[in-house]
Amino acid sequence: MKPQRQINQEYLTGERPLFGESGLQINHTLFGEGESPLKECHQIEMENSMFQLGKILVLSLVSTFGTYAIAANAVSNAIALFQILPGMAISLAITTVISQCVGANDYEQVHYYLKKLLAIIYVAMVGTVALIFLALPLILKAYNLSDQTAAAATNIIHFHGISAMIIWPLSFALPAAYRAAGDAKACMYTSIVSMWIFRIGFSYLVGKYMGLGVFGVWVAMVIDWVVRAICFVIRYFNGKWKHGAIV
Repeated sequence: MKPQRQINQEYLTGERPLFGESGLQINHTLFGEGESPLKECHQIEMENSMFQLGKILVLSLVSTFGTYAIAANAVSNAIALFQILPGMAISLAITTVISQCVGANDYEQVHYYLKKLLAIIYVAMVGTVALIFLALPLILKAYNLSDQTAAAATNIIHFHGISAMIIWPLSFALPAAYRAAGDAKACMYTSIVSMWIFRIGFSYLVGKYMGLGVFGVWVAMVIDWVVRAICFVIRYFNGKWKHGAIV
């Protein structure tokens, strides 16, 4: 069967963003953070798309820091996902709500609901991160980690949680509104450039050459978030994201 729906120049993140889809043609699309983006999909055609290549390169770097770093990174990834889970969930609502407002050509409502949903994300993420911080000793105990691995994972989770509460919504939830308004191309280009220069390049610079090890890889990730946030906030205020809608 020939694909019926096209996805063009998108940047897809989160767990299984296209779960169970069928009959898709995916063009010039970047799959970012998250696992199994095409799980249980059928009849998919893809062209010029990129799957988490940056993540693979970063993981290859982490493997050079030793087994403790590999374990700490894996555990931290699992826990960190829960820290940003409210933001990922509400970002889906942002896409739906903003697209409805853009379709009605009511940008006053776009600004109102975007600010309101971003505020909800901040509150939800603060609560979630606080609970994870409180439960972290018990969570790490369940993994039965060595002292060195547990200490590294604790530092990473604390750093990631604090950074996520401040920066993540502007880096990932805000561009969800732009994509809903038809500004997917700018989001994709910003994400690709930031990933290669800051997420990957700075992982080697901070982690390997500055000697911070696996913690440096997570520092580089947050630097990537900061750069994206700055770019997306500037784009919000200059209003260029409003010109891509097809109403």
